[in-house]
Amino acid sequence: MRLPDPHRSRAVFIGVGGYRHLPQLRGVHAGAAELRNVLTDERYGSLAPRHSLLVPEHAGREEIGRTLATAAGEADDLLLVYFAGHGIYLNELYLTFADTRSEEVRFTGMEYRVVADLVRDSDASSKIVILDCCYSGRALAQRMSAATDLAAEVDIEGAAILTSAPPNRSSNVLDGERYPAYTLRLLDALRNGIPGAPELLNITALHRHVRRAAKAQGLPEPQALSHLSLDELGLVRNRAVQPQQPAAAEPFPKDPAPGTRTPTQPPAPAPPKAGPAALEEIARSAKSAQPAERAQAYQQLLGEIAAGRVHPGQIHPGPARPQPQPSQAEAPHKGLRAALTFGLHLAYGPLMAFFVVAVVHDLVAGDTTRSPLGTTGYVVAGVVLMAVAAVFVGLTEFAVLPRNKTFSSAGVGSFLAGVGSVLAVDLNFWPLAISAIAVGGCIGIIRALRRSVSTT
Repeated sequence: MRLPDPHRSRAVFIGVGGYRHLPQLRGVHAGAAELRNVLTDERYGSLAPRHSLLVPEHAGREEIGRTLATAAGEADDLLLVYFAGHGIYLNELYLTFADTRSEEVRFTGMEYRVVADLVRDSDASSKIVILDCCYSGRALAQRMSAATDLAAEVDIEGAAILTSAPPNRSSNVLDGERYPAYTLRLLDALRNGIPGAPELLNITALHRHVRRAAKAQGLPEPQALSHLSLDELGLVRNRAVQPQQPAAAEPFPKDPAPGTRTPTQPPAPAPPKAGPAALEEIARSAKSAQPAERAQAYQQLLGEIAAGRVHPGQIHPGPARPQPQPSQAEAPHKGLRAALTFGLHLAYGPLMAFFVVAVVHDLVAGDTTRSPLGTTGYVVAGVVLMAVAAVFVGLTEFAVLPRNKTFSSAGVGSFLAGVGSVLAVDLNFWPLAISAIAVGGCIGIIRALRRSVSTT
């Protein structure tokens, strides 16, 4: 079992209790802050404070969405998302924020599936979502009907979802307690440890402990869905595991009486030293490009030193193992594949637009000038569709809208722009080509701007 790499991991903590249009929740934001403090603890935690963001309590949908998208895009090892607050169920689970109105939750809240899409599309090798809100179990129940939900991807993506309540139950803040009931019991396991559990606490151990504590006190039973690979990832060090105490020192012997002989004790046998082969194996693992292998090698080396089988003088640092770099022959091929993929996405959009408009054109009328819309109607419809294409491309490239490999910004944008250009101009090749070039140039400009902003 290992801890996540703090430099390649990202975490977002969202705790909303100070609502403007919904009932207030006591201790929710403070609970999120305390959870961040425990997970970033210098001695027992595993996350880096500068990569673990506590979202302001007054933040709205746009700011929270941008924060989640940034964290999902930067995480390589662990991506952790925690939300506590009101959950509203209207055919699907909605997460609410400080300015959310219950009658306008579709516009002022955020669908859970949006969060799930961002987490699912992240390059992080491990992904954990923790929901402490009413109806949070809907995040797991939706897997039966929503193929794009994160829960449906757990088995192949290596993710985990922890919820504070079943699909049809609310979460609680008990009288006399500082934080929400689920978060408080999770914090108790993190701060005090779990007796009998391993040195590193993973998601499974934490969930079982919190579920037992909740059932014992008659609280809603927490739910969880976790990929088996996360059993090898610890979140914190178990504080209930006590370090071995040094043996008590022998009492200082008294001086022998004059003329008496003291038996000499044979010296204790020295522990066998580790052979060269074992040291070479540890040194080879310590130079691995995989963080998990390096961490395991360091732990093994510390164990050998503690057991007396290795003396620090035996360790000779060698040259660092060079990281594999792509060969000069591979680099052009990788760039060529990326260019061909991008060009294919730009091409299939206008092609589909051509077929769609051709079919509609034949069904409505043989000539657009004699159709019910008239020439002006087609031009207006085309301009509107091109504007929609521009808005879609911009929102997708800035990660406001989710995207995947099939429905990319290039493909959908060029399709909408192709339909618009054909309606506004004519059913010829050159309007389609111009629309694809325009969409490609727009995406290129946006990506260049994003790159320049991220480097400044």
